[in-house]
Amino acid sequence: MIVTLDKKQKIKESLKKTKEKRKNQIAKVYQLKISYSNLNKQQKQWLKRVFLEAKWLYNYVIADIPNRLNPQTEKAKQVEIKTPNGFEIREINCLSSQMKQGILDRIRKNLSDLSKAKQKGIKVGKLKFKSQVRSIPLKQNNITFKVLKNKNRIKLQRLKKPVRLLGLHQLPENSYIAKAELIKKPDGYYIYLTCYIDKEQIKQEKINKPIAIDFGIKHQLTLSNGIKINYFIEETKRLRKLQKKLSRQKKRSRNYQKTKEKIQREYQKIYNRRKDIQNKIISLLKKYKYVLIQDEQIKQWQRGLFGKQIQNTGIGGVISRLKQNLETLISVDRYEATTKICSRCGNKKEDIKLSDRTYKCEVCGLVIDRDLNSAINILKIGLEKVEETTIKNIGLDRPELTPVERKATARILGSNPYIRVSYASLKQEAPN
Repeated sequence: MIVTLDKKQKIKESLKKTKEKRKNQIAKVYQLKISYSNLNKQQKQWLKRVFLEAKWLYNYVIADIPNRLNPQTEKAKQVEIKTPNGFEIREINCLSSQMKQGILDRIRKNLSDLSKAKQKGIKVGKLKFKSQVRSIPLKQNNITFKVLKNKNRIKLQRLKKPVRLLGLHQLPENSYIAKAELIKKPDGYYIYLTCYIDKEQIKQEKINKPIAIDFGIKHQLTLSNGIKINYFIEETKRLRKLQKKLSRQKKRSRNYQKTKEKIQREYQKIYNRRKDIQNKIISLLKKYKYVLIQDEQIKQWQRGLFGKQIQNTGIGGVISRLKQNLETLISVDRYEATTKICSRCGNKKEDIKLSDRTYKCEVCGLVIDRDLNSAINILKIGLEKVEETTIKNIGLDRPELTPVERKATARILGSNPYIRVSYASLKQEAPN
């Protein structure tokens, strides 16, 4: 009894120390790819089998949650699976007990989320059976997995030889690896590592000024300092050919499944390109003190004439990620007439068409890019919401592009071949 109390006390003290340590740390997730070309036959078979066993275990527990969602299932070496020919017993050889525990914890969390949604009055159903499991939690570092940074490899439990990882150089020195996740995607296998890094270790080039963004079709993002960001990732010719080929094949045949897998890989490539663009844009905007946007209804744009352009640029995804990732985001009401108002004198112009790409003010003589004028107005309106910031001490009359901003933009966005950056003229005088 004394030993048990001492052990509990040690665990409490350890958890208390960890909480104190986490206050000065930031959690980051690093996506690392398993080099498939360096895998031997046994490793390829194991990776394929472990996701299959994860699906069996998940469906086995879902079939009878009251009797199977318990610690005894972690030790199960066999599960009963329903097949077209009836029930069959399947062996669990690749999943370790810690992996099984992670899958059971995921089921418990899903049930908890459903219960919370039900309490809020949302109609919910039951957990559904999975046709595929694409992620397996690896809970304990140095037990379920072990990162061999010097060898660019990772050792996975129940797999004899370590596998090669691409991208381990991203991990900062002295970073603490907390947990990992084994991911299956159409283009290969990945390891997501969750690391804790000291705040002092992360040195970022901060830009102590606000920035506003005007979203559009011709120019996807126009910043209030004159930077225009354009990108366009459309469906490839190969994807269209594969989709045409799939429509002519017999459903559920072997060739049909092969073509379907090729289509999934092609979609994954397009998704990766769009995701990389979003990551770089978010990385740039995080450097600013405040980020201001107009709360646009992108769905309405997509229903109109610009559905394909919105789909290929993913503006809705950029706005969604800004709302999720930026604590300093300020939204301006979508009914504000930011396009019609002169950013210098405040005169409102009613007869402005969508085809008019330049804003000309008849009162003060300002000639300015239409999107840039809108971005500066978003900046003015949005900053009125911030108590400690005023328009006067920011210098909104001349939101000039500084060398620091130009350098940061070139460094972050310049590495992506699909992003085109241009610079709009901030202010011009109309001829007398």
